[in-house]
Amino acid sequence: MNDILIGTTIGGYHILEEIGRGGMATVYRAHQISMNRDVAIKALPPQFVTEDVSLERFKQEASIVARLEHRAIVPVHDYGEYQGLPYIVMRYMDGGSVDDLLASGPVEPDRTLAILEQIAPALDYAHRAGVLHRDLKPSNILLDTNGDAYVTDFGIARILGSNSKPLTTSGVVGTPSYMSPEQAQGHELDGRSDIYALGVVLFEMLTGVRPYEGETPYSVAVKHVTAAIPSACKLNLELPPSIDPVLIKALAKKRHTRYATAKALAEALKTALEQPDKVMDTEPSLHEALKLSAAQHQMNVPAIAPPQPSTADDPNRLSPNIQVMRPYVPTSTPPYPATPRPVSHTGSQSAPHHTARLPYTARRNWMTGMMIALLISGLVLALVILSAYYLLDTDNDQPNPITPSLESYHYTAVFKLTSTREARPTAPPTNTPRGSTAPDDPANGETGDESSSEGASGIDSVPSAVPPVMTPPALSTDASVPPQGTRDTGASGTSPF
Repeated sequence: MNDILIGTTIGGYHILEEIGRGGMATVYRAHQISMNRDVAIKALPPQFVTEDVSLERFKQEASIVARLEHRAIVPVHDYGEYQGLPYIVMRYMDGGSVDDLLASGPVEPDRTLAILEQIAPALDYAHRAGVLHRDLKPSNILLDTNGDAYVTDFGIARILGSNSKPLTTSGVVGTPSYMSPEQAQGHELDGRSDIYALGVVLFEMLTGVRPYEGETPYSVAVKHVTAAIPSACKLNLELPPSIDPVLIKALAKKRHTRYATAKALAEALKTALEQPDKVMDTEPSLHEALKLSAAQHQMNVPAIAPPQPSTADDPNRLSPNIQVMRPYVPTSTPPYPATPRPVSHTGSQSAPHHTARLPYTARRNWMTGMMIALLISGLVLALVILSAYYLLDTDNDQPNPITPSLESYHYTAVFKLTSTREARPTAPPTNTPRGSTAPDDPANGETGDESSSEGASGIDSVPSAVPPVMTPPALSTDASVPPQGTRDTGASGTSPF
């Protein structure tokens, strides 16, 4: 701490107190004796004096701010050194900063618009002059007694088109919570990178929280590249729905889809607050904007890998060497009691993964098609089952032409005409071979001869009992078969033919 400067007079400026401390400098309130006014003196701490990069960066800030003459940029009055310590004399802003306003919660939309309309022209002016701020955040937007806003701290500013050696040892500098995706990845920057940072400041002023939070600076930078843009209207229910399209465009992952200038962003916010219906008619809806952002992210944003020793071979890799700039911390007691800042909605957790869903019309058409396909499949299956049942039932109704009816052997009388043309009954066929004697029936005491004699009497005889099931006799090939019209009453007992 440069407490050795407090109470001393350097170059006609009497140091009164320390009012703030940042990552690369300490700010004091001093009194300019010759002009009888208070000024702010920004001095480089002694531990950085021996570092060539820090010393060059401090001198470059003084040179850049000196060439920027705008009513919304904190002016530089003087530059000098005291015992080897360089310092910059600037206008003293006694109204605090936007960061002080956020200590009590979200800023009113009308006040937010007024601040944005004041600093937006200054940012566009710096871009036209070829200067990128690269570290725009609430603590770098100061307020005067009247509440007017000013941009300050061009400590890591860069001149566009300059061939000078980059004043950094790591390639990426800035505050991760306000870095654009291309800045976090170490790509070439233009004015739209500052537009993104301005959109983050605007989001925080309207909601009281930053869009992305994380446990480490690297995790926050990764979310700026990969995470979906949260809805400001869900975090602050008092905001009109027309605010979300404005912030979504300002925080677009791809720079060509953002607002081209800070003034265009301010005009869009004014229209969203004063004529919300007009914004909703001309701007894309939140659903469409989120779909577009998700599609662009899926097609164009590369995967973020853990830090590697070198990123020279992969230009799309997030640079692991992020030099974090510590915010401006006032050391003096503010004129009002500070209240805790609301905790970010993301906290230390990752931003929620929004799964892109199909539009309602596509899902409805898909469900209708599925129902029609299931109905057709059911009808086809029913027809197949009915056809199979009909074919099986038809086969069961047809008689078997191979198996003869057993009743035909039981009750069919076989008649043959004798030589006298008299009808004579013939015994049911047996399986007794031709030429063998039929066995006597022990049940009725009749023999084969008696059967023959009864047949000769010409009286039809019906068996008293149902004969057993017999198979048709096999045709004999014996040449001694008597000719038709004769009877053989011998012991063989065969039926006459």
